Amino acid sequence: MKLTIPKISLDIQLLEFDVWITPSLGEIRDTEKFKEQMEAVVNTFEAIGSVTDKFKDVKDCHPIAIADTFIDLTRGKTEEEAGTILGALASVLYLVTGKSDNNAKCQLPLFLRDKARWDTFPVIRRRKEAVSLASGPIPRELKAEKYLGLVAALRTHPDHQKRLLEQFVSFLLNDDACVSQLWSIGYSYFMLKGFKKERDLLTPLVVFQVRGSVAASGGHDPEELLRTRLAEWGLQAGVDYNTSDVVLTEVLKLLGTTPVVEEVQAEPADDDDEEREKKVEVTQEEEGKVKVKTRAYDFILPYQVSGWKPKVFIQSQFYAGDSGSVSHKNVDQTSTSRKTVQDILANARFVEYVDGAGYFSTLNRDLKHLLNMTNTASFIQVRSAAVRLRRELQHVGFLTPLEVEHAIFRSDGSPAAVRKVLKDEGYADVEIERSIGDCARRGLVVTDRGKLTVTATRRDVARRYLLLDVAARLGAAPATPSEKLAGCLLVPGYGPFHGIKLDQLVTEAIRVAPSLKGDLDQSQIMLADIRWLCEQELAMSS
Repeated sequence: MKLTIPKISLDIQLLEFDVWITPSLGEIRDTEKFKEQMEAVVNTFEAIGSVTDKFKDVKDCHPIAIADTFIDLTRGKTEEEAGTILGALASVLYLVTGKSDNNAKCQLPLFLRDKARWDTFPVIRRRKEAVSLASGPIPRELKAEKYLGLVAALRTHPDHQKRLLEQFVSFLLNDDACVSQLWSIGYSYFMLKGFKKERDLLTPLVVFQVRGSVAASGGHDPEELLRTRLAEWGLQAGVDYNTSDVVLTEVLKLLGTTPVVEEVQAEPADDDDEEREKKVEVTQEEEGKVKVKTRAYDFILPYQVSGWKPKVFIQSQFYAGDSGSVSHKNVDQTSTSRKTVQDILANARFVEYVDGAGYFSTLNRDLKHLLNMTNTASFIQVRSAAVRLRRELQHVGFLTPLEVEHAIFRSDGSPAAVRKVLKDEGYADVEIERSIGDCARRGLVVTDRGKLTVTATRRDVARRYLLLDVAARLGAAPATPSEKLAGCLLVPGYGPFHGIKLDQLVTEAIRVAPSLKGDLDQSQIMLADIRWLCEQELAMSS
């Protein structure tokens, strides 16, 4: 259903932002990355404990003893399995010493040269199934993954395998303090096993270890959450919307221009930065070379739909905490990237995908600045995208399958009647034909005895979104501050407390879509639909 774009003040929009905020996207310990790393750490402590009598004495944590233990553990394993075991060992050693692969990769070559007195470094040569060993100069950089991969590959050369692993462990446990740290955590781990609390000891350590990679990989990625919504609306990945960031050069090509540019990947954010976007620097030739810093667009809609050029440009920033330096930089770069697009597409609509507790607190000034920019068409949050982003697509005239499904519900289903509903809402004839044809080709809509029908697999979600739209279109804010909100369904997009009474919602939904009367008259279906909207956090029931 067509959703109107209201004229509401910035102060009211900011109040809505606060009410519909998603403070964080979940705890790190709930992510798959954390669970996998925890199992690896536990298995490693168990392995060391098995040969140290549960860390009985600190002297048992000698690097050579540990290396010998893990060489034994890898015997009979495939190269991949051995690599996984050795990688887990490295993770534990980094964990207990506070060291990181980022520093170690630079320092390990110097350790091998100056402390271990190595002149050469083993080199693996593969020919089909055969593995031969040669030697070469010590590399200037040795990442743990590459180094331990070499150890795993040397299964037929156990002496070299042992020598390599001993030096790696010795490098990380390079003094008594590091050995003591390993022993202290290992001893405490086994002592706490009697109370079934050993994982509680490791949890904060593993959280600290994986927090950066969880942020970088988007453990609970706001972009993925939005892609889930786009798919719910019947949009097709890779066609209607992009599945990864689109750098400015690609955007310009989609808009029909091919500027001469040089792309440079920007420095990554700090590990404790929970913002999930990639940034690029672009040097563009315009009256000489001018360096322009800009950011990739997380979404451009429509993406590669026949007959369309991108119209809606979305940049995403989610901060569960204070990431001020990155946030300020991104705000500064926003104007530049927008200007480049607007020079080619004057009517481009820029939407900010912003959310998180950081924007409620320390970054609130950045939020106000973004929303107050003259060319910011709107903002969306994790919870408000179902209303706010859909109405942006409607505004540019892009017809989603969900809107076609709603038109079927709101008519007798005949092709002419469905087209009339959509035409009355302002969609162009060519766009109506494109979208209906797309729905038919993909099996989202079928023809039954001359009438269009929403498929059974799509019926529930389409009906639930229709209820959301009815609440958005026909709801209202409280007439007075003292008016009670009890018995209402509240939806975002029109201020902080915009909603409709539940009994009125049923009445209006049946009036708007008479073909759904059989569903909406059943209290069980109606209540399940409202519960789904609330559980998905697209609406709130008061």
